[in-house]
Amino acid sequence: MPELAVATVVAKNYVSFARVLAESFLRQHPDIPFFALLSDEVDGHFDPAAEPFRLVRQDELGIADLPRLRARYDRRQMAVASKPYLLSHLLDRGFGSAIFLDPDIWVLGRLDHLFSRVREHAVVLMPHLLAPLSGEDGVERELNILRSGVYNGGFVGVSARPSARAFLRWWQERVHEHCRHDVAHGVYFDQRWLDLAVVFFKDVSIFRDASYNVAHWNLPERAVRVVDDAITVDGRPCRFFHFSGFDPDRPHAVTRYSPRLDMSNVGPAAEVFRRYLALLFAATSPSSRRPATRRPRAGPTPTARPARATAPSAGSIDREVTARHGPAGGGDRGGQELSLARPRPRGLLPPLPSQDSVLRAPLG
Repeated sequence: MPELAVATVVAKNYVSFARVLAESFLRQHPDIPFFALLSDEVDGHFDPAAEPFRLVRQDELGIADLPRLRARYDRRQMAVASKPYLLSHLLDRGFGSAIFLDPDIWVLGRLDHLFSRVREHAVVLMPHLLAPLSGEDGVERELNILRSGVYNGGFVGVSARPSARAFLRWWQERVHEHCRHDVAHGVYFDQRWLDLAVVFFKDVSIFRDASYNVAHWNLPERAVRVVDDAITVDGRPCRFFHFSGFDPDRPHAVTRYSPRLDMSNVGPAAEVFRRYLALLFAATSPSSRRPATRRPRAGPTPTARPARATAPSAGSIDREVTARHGPAGGGDRGGQELSLARPRPRGLLPPLPSQDSVLRAPLG
């Protein structure tokens, strides 16, 4: 049994996000198992055996009174509330450490530094911001983070230590009854609870590295550059990019959580969004539902990968801002319907390009 496992949570209408995340992670770490918890039912939407991730179902997690919880929570709440149960489930399966990643993440480099930190500590969290903000909107942006949570719930790492087990039990109890969007009363799904973990539990490490978890809340402070197949942040290789609140059906907007940013004012980061969008569209194609070559599986030999598709041009991205106000995003890919992720007639979407080919796509 490997000592580390990585997992995400997704609803079936967002399975394309999980595909992109899993393939990008396995490209960097082919020997580490990657799991995806389905927060609803497959219902014939996809074939679990033909996915790059190993499927986990909610009824495997031992969630108390699961039918009542499903009746009380919507799909997004169920996805978010399942996270601490999923991490406990992986530790119960014998993994020495477990990491949760939001499905709307694209892994761009090896995560060894992060893995080492998770192995060395009971709990590892990532803050939204790494330094005080300046500029006219600095205070308002910091207030926004205070409303939604200091730490981003899109990443949580735990190890099989008593303090981590205690943290997970406490987090499970809180989200079982209080996983909702109620910022006025101090609750933002699972995320605000993480603020207390640093005080309540021993051996909680705060991971501060600007090359990880690049997202709309810190993008103005991080210098993103794209040169051929290299994506860098502040002059260092980007490890993973987090597309929180990005709606592929509105590709002009960076995130639905804030109207401040759109593709006209984020500089070279717009090219990162363009390449990610190409992967999402390709991962929605029926032809993309096949076994990943990075993890051996029993069964028929997978169909050969089709030729890569051409990514949408940067000039085709609409500049109009229609993003909606809201707090900094946590994991939300279990929520509202997304037309991109619905089954479409064959031929309307391109075949899945390799992640290498997208990285090497020419600029704009």
